[in-house]
Amino acid sequence: MRPIIKLLESYDYGSIKELILSMFPSWKYNLQFLTLLLSSISGGVSYLFGFGPELGLAMLVAVALEIYTGIKASKKQGKPFESFKFSRCVLKLALWAIIFYIIHAFEKEYMARTNLFDVLAYAFFKIVFLSTITMFLVEHLTSILENKSVIDGQPKTALIEVIQGFWKKFISLLTDRFK
Repeated sequence: MRPIIKLLESYDYGSIKELILSMFPSWKYNLQFLTLLLSSISGGVSYLFGFGPELGLAMLVAVALEIYTGIKASKKQGKPFESFKFSRCVLKLALWAIIFYIIHAFEKEYMARTNLFDVLAYAFFKIVFLSTITMFLVEHLTSILENKSVIDGQPKTALIEVIQGFWKKFISLLTDRFK
């Protein structure tokens, strides 16, 4: 035991407990349950829907930002916050979750199989899954931009029209290259 204590002391830890509390700082504040709960939820979401904590966090931020900007845009228009509109948001999230779950279930069905058809099916569903996640984020970004336009006192489509202009220029550049 003494060699372990010497090793810990060389890293400025006075005890094994100090090392453990340094590795798990939430325990100093009696937040073990919260940490385990969030970790378990993250693991369950990753298993059920097929995306990891980083993407889950990005999606959560997109949804939270959409809700926040939606509330601000409503206030700017003089409309009160309504639970009806929030329930519409919850419904859309539930539908997205169902879509993710179904695609991921198909993807998992063909995972780790070796015949050519199964490998191609897995690749197909993986591409569909990643495309759907991208679509989720783009759709939420579109809604956030609509809300931001309203907050800034512009028509709802103002920022979207700017993006459409860039897109048209990009497509024009591409098509001009191949003529």
